[in-house]
Amino acid sequence: MNKYLDTFFEQKHLIELQGYRLQVFASGRVKLSFLDVGNRSFEYYAEWPKRDIEAYRRQHKRSVEHIPHHFDLVDTLRAESKARAILRVHAKGDNNKTADNAHALLSYSTNECIVVMNALVHSWELPSEVMQKFFERNGPRKGVSSVFNEYMPSYEHDWEDASFDEQDYRKGYRSPNANRLHADEFTSHDELTF
Repeated sequence: MNKYLDTFFEQKHLIELQGYRLQVFASGRVKLSFLDVGNRSFEYYAEWPKRDIEAYRRQHKRSVEHIPHHFDLVDTLRAESKARAILRVHAKGDNNKTADNAHALLSYSTNECIVVMNALVHSWELPSEVMQKFFERNGPRKGVSSVFNEYMPSYEHDWEDASFDEQDYRKGYRSPNANRLHADEFTSHDELTF
C-alpha cells in the first residue's frame, strides 16, 4: 500500500459521514471539513503549490500504479474545465500528509471548484468574486474568515457525483472584512459602553 493514499477518501468511509463544508480563502487555500456523527470533524486543506503542475506530476508518478482511475479522472476534468489550479490535499496540521487520491481543481473560465475524492466528483459553482480573491492569493493565511463557506449534508448528494450551484448556497460570497464591519457597529454605540 502506498503511504500517500488516504483511506479516508474511499467510498466506504465517506458514506459514514454526515456531509462536508467547503471553505475558500483569499490566501489561495481551500478547506474541506468532513462532519461525522456527534459533531466530530475531519479537516483537510487543499493548497495551491507555486509549481502545481510539477507537484501533480510527482504525485502521479508515485501513485498512478495504485489509483490509475483517479489520475485519469483528474486529467479529464482538468482538460474539460480548463483548470488553472491543481490543489494538493493534506491533513490539517501536517503538510507532509498528502493524499494523492484527493485533489481540488479551480477553473477561472467556468467559475468552479471541482473536488475529486478517489473516483467521486463534486463540482461547486463559485461566485466570480470568490474566484477573483482566490486567484489573487493576497489574503493572510491565518486569522481571517473564508470568502466562501458552504455546507452540503450527505442527503443532498448521498456521496455520489454531484454539482452544486449558487442556488444551493445560503450565502455565497463573503467579504473578508464583514466581521470587522459588524464589530465597528457595536463599538460606536454609547449605550453599549459600560
